Amino acid sequence: MCSPRVLIFIFFHILAAVFLISADLSEVHVCDASNSNNSYIYCSGRLLDAVNNLSLFDDSKEFVDMPLVYSPNETIMAFDQQFPPNEPITDKAKLQTFLDDYFRPPGSELQNCTPTDWIPYPPKLTAIVDPDLRAWALELNAIWKDLCRQIDTRIRDDHEKYSLIYVPEPFIVPGGRFREFYYWDAYWIIKGLLASNMTSTTRSMITNLVNMVDRFGFVPNGGRVYYLQRSQPPLLAAMVYEYYEKTKDKDFIIKVLPTLLKEFNFWQTSRTVNVTLANSNGNGTYTVYRYATPSTVPRPEAYQQDKQNAQSMDEQQQRSFYQNMASAAESGWDFSSRWFADKFTLQKIETTQIIPIDLNAFMCWNMDILQYLSEQMGDTEQSNNFLQLRATFRLTLNAVFYNATKGAWFDYNMRTGMQNVEFYPHMAVPLFTGCYQSLNQWKAIRVFQYMTDVGAFAYPGGVPTSLVNNTGEQWDFPNGWSPLNHMVIEGLRKSSNPDMQDQAFRIAEKWIQGNYRVFDATKHMYEKYNVIGTVPEPGAGGEYEVQQGFGWTNGVILDLLVTYGDRLRLSDATSAATTAAQSQPGSAATTRPICALLVFSMTLLFRSYLCIR
Repeated sequence: MCSPRVLIFIFFHILAAVFLISADLSEVHVCDASNSNNSYIYCSGRLLDAVNNLSLFDDSKEFVDMPLVYSPNETIMAFDQQFPPNEPITDKAKLQTFLDDYFRPPGSELQNCTPTDWIPYPPKLTAIVDPDLRAWALELNAIWKDLCRQIDTRIRDDHEKYSLIYVPEPFIVPGGRFREFYYWDAYWIIKGLLASNMTSTTRSMITNLVNMVDRFGFVPNGGRVYYLQRSQPPLLAAMVYEYYEKTKDKDFIIKVLPTLLKEFNFWQTSRTVNVTLANSNGNGTYTVYRYATPSTVPRPEAYQQDKQNAQSMDEQQQRSFYQNMASAAESGWDFSSRWFADKFTLQKIETTQIIPIDLNAFMCWNMDILQYLSEQMGDTEQSNNFLQLRATFRLTLNAVFYNATKGAWFDYNMRTGMQNVEFYPHMAVPLFTGCYQSLNQWKAIRVFQYMTDVGAFAYPGGVPTSLVNNTGEQWDFPNGWSPLNHMVIEGLRKSSNPDMQDQAFRIAEKWIQGNYRVFDATKHMYEKYNVIGTVPEPGAGGEYEVQQGFGWTNGVILDLLVTYGDRLRLSDATSAATTAAQSQPGSAATTRPICALLVFSMTLLFRSYLCIR
């Protein structure tokens, strides 16, 4: 039987969950008069609704990226004259003519540019040993020129005609429908820019993001007004750290450090929640981070899909659904079984109930970086504060997310009071950020063992985004994504364990080989890839067609080619992929014991026990 103490804990936990789920939600728009002068064009209103109800575009993002010919007020007055309020709008051809007269094509407000620090033969890339990989790296280096954009200063002075948010410096875009800058994409783009020795462009990209925090208090998801209620994984401090380690530009750090603290405060005040636990990991209340945007309306860039998916819901259910969809977009994982109550149904999304291990590991990394940069700038008091904050938060990570039975970190679900013990590569993010206690290095070994046992490393094209099949979502099996594979590789590579380092190299081989073969066949790089086939191909699924470009994919490949350029051979990578294809889950190879790993793990565990004693 349960003790009274446990019964009380369960009662209040259920009560809190019911409150979180059932609390009435008001209508909150993705932008409004408080942060834009054209919200009734691009974020809400009859025009936005009509364009999507009549399906003028296959992709809702097309309309909300279109600049205005006239002012927002003039445009709405003309719209109301041609389509009087309280009358249904059914004439698709007439509405299309209105758009042709009052809007310009999407993307026309952006100018192509060539980065001033671009060179055709960066030293790190010319040092790659394999001639085919070296030639490929130089081709990817040239794509930076294709992805470079800048905004005319006239837009700064006439910004109400644009959904685009003005920034002063040139930037690298992801590509395809993603015409503007995006937040977390920028980290891996910067990794590639630094491989190409483009420190000036890196600084420009960081400057633009810093500008966003100074204006809005946080970095929006991307460079459009309809993103002003949500962010993305907080990696600005990490970008600054990468730039500083490359340049030692202290003047720049002095300038941007207050802004990094401002962004950290945004996540502290706007994206935290308290979780009360009573388990073997911890006993008490812990403050953790989650993705939770305030908006409760359809996302303008995916308006049609959101409305269609919510059409059978009542008003409160719709608002909750829209908020959870936008919150999943804030996570960058839009969309994944990770956020679904039943693991399969988009309409059962509950992002705001999920406490993500990767977000919390990123915030731990922010604490680490802010401590380091404060120390570098001579602010001992601030450095010590972050040192203590990080030490405490590492205990929180262990209490809330670590599963001693499975030997891995998992998301925590506030509704169920349980961890989600499905495999997702996010469990490697604490390895990537180094956010686990040095006394507990054996936890890294156990995470590696868990990932091996479930078959995460057994696919020929890299690590899949989940092992949940048939959801139709892009952040699920069988897709693999560059940032996730990079974080897994780097998390394993930075370990002191030889088996983990070897696996990092093997994943890098497979990821590089798959990307290379698709590029060789199509002359394009893509945002995601199918990792399960012996013949690599672009990924699929989700709300839009797979996109070409592609910023973070190119950045990851260039960074990995620099890291492993003295060892990688294209023929070796092809062989590694073939071997992986023969040992996918279900084969004997994926269930082989890792004796040396277990011995090493037990040794560390025993040493930890002695230290504690």
